[in-house]
Formats: sequence, structure tokens, C-alpha cells
Amino acid sequence: GVQNFDDILSETDGVMVARGDLGIEIPCSSVFLAQKMMIAKCNIAGKSVICATQMLESMTYNPRPTRAEVSDVANAILDGADCVMLSGETAKGSYPLEAVRTMHETCLLAESAICYPPLFNELRDLTPRPTKTTETVAISAVSAAHEQAAGAIIVLTTSGTTARLVSKYRPKCPIICLTRDPSTARQVHLHRGCYPYYYEVQRNSDWQDDVDARLRYGMRRGIEDGLFEKGDVVVMIQGWKGGLGNTNTLRVLRAE
Repeated sequence: GVQNFDDILSETDGVMVARGDLGIEIPCSSVFLAQKMMIAKCNIAGKSVICATQMLESMTYNPRPTRAEVSDVANAILDGADCVMLSGETAKGSYPLEAVRTMHETCLLAESAICYPPLFNELRDLTPRPTKTTETVAISAVSAAHEQAAGAIIVLTTSGTTARLVSKYRPKCPIICLTRDPSTARQVHLHRGCYPYYYEVQRNSDWQDDVDARLRYGMRRGIEDGLFEKGDVVVMIQGWKGGLGNTNTLRVLRAE
């Protein structure tokens, strides 16, 4: 799998880096290199990557993790993992809530330690040119969010592709994804920084009125959930009409 990773990555929607299994197939001393290589390639490709197994293993039977385990979780975030996953700690462990709380707190601190503008520039420079329209808009949205110190990026999406591309370029602010497709809302959870909201309101026949209604809903939910505050700059991405592949519009607004 490691040797054929490029071929696998081109065909998959996402990757799970299961270090426990890797440690059986390759030397233990090489697992960290394989982890960093696979996560980096997933980041460049814009594919979701999950880092898993033995993250907080000692918390299966102990209420506190080892310092090495906390560093391991933090380094997975700094490497660029979209998700980190617990296994036995919550499936059969004696302290499942404590394990989840520890991982949550560690992830928040690790994310706050990232310098996002240089990371964005590096990912943008590694992207092959020319880019498709949707990706170009995603790049512009993240750039605008950095320049404006935006409180959030709101994405109106059908398939989740636009949300995935925005997440690829690692904005510092949260990405609010509004979709009428429940499966898309579930899948978007796998991408870093994305907060999906399932929008159940019937579609308005007037496209712009429908867009404005979804925007108001996204702003209201974002403020209610504490993702940003009233008066913050919000960057919005939308399409010029409904359906897939029509994302081409970027707006910069004030949350109200």
C-alpha cells in the first residue's frame, strides 16, 4: 500500500493512516515517515485523510494519557490530518469521555499553533495549473478570508466539492457548508474546518432569493453556534445557478 500509494490516492475519496497495521507491514521506525508522506500527499491532492490507531491507547485503562500520546495527536494535526480517530479507547475503554475530551482539547491547541497564511501559500504553489473554475474560486475565497481576517467562509454546495476544495487550502476560519443533500452533509464532516448544515427548506423558484435565504440561515446558525460573531466579515461562495459544477461567484459580506 505504501509503495503504490500514488495509484491508490488517485482512485480514492479519502485515506485512513492506520499506524498499528503499518507497524506490522513496515519497520516501526519507518511508520512516522509513511504517515507524514501519506498525509502530505493527501493534502496536496485535496483528499480527506484520517490518522488512526493507538492515538491515546493508554486511556483504555487510565484516566490520563501519556505525554507522548498527546504529542502524537498534536503532531498528526500539525502534519495536516483532517481527522484523528479513537478506537479501543472508546469502543471498550474504561474512560471514553475522558479520551474524547483529551483529543478534542489537544486538537484545538494544535490547530491554534499553525501559521495558516504560509501553509496556504505552499499548498497553492503545489497545485498544478491551470486550475478549474471551482478550485480557482476556492483559492480566492481562502485568500480573501486571510486578507480580511474573516470570521467564516460560507459555502453553498450540492455535492460537497466546493467545501472540500476550500478545506484543502486550510483557511484559519471555520467553513460553513450549507447543503440540501443529507449524504453531502455527512461526508463534509471528514474535511478539516468544515461545519455542515442540512438545509431542509423547499427550494425557491427564484434563484437569487433562494441563495439569500440560505445565506441568512448560514449566518444565523453560525452566530448561534459561536463560530463567528455579528459584524464579522464573512466570505461566501455560490453558483450562478443550481446544479453541479456551477460555482463561480465570491462575495464578501458583514454578518448580520
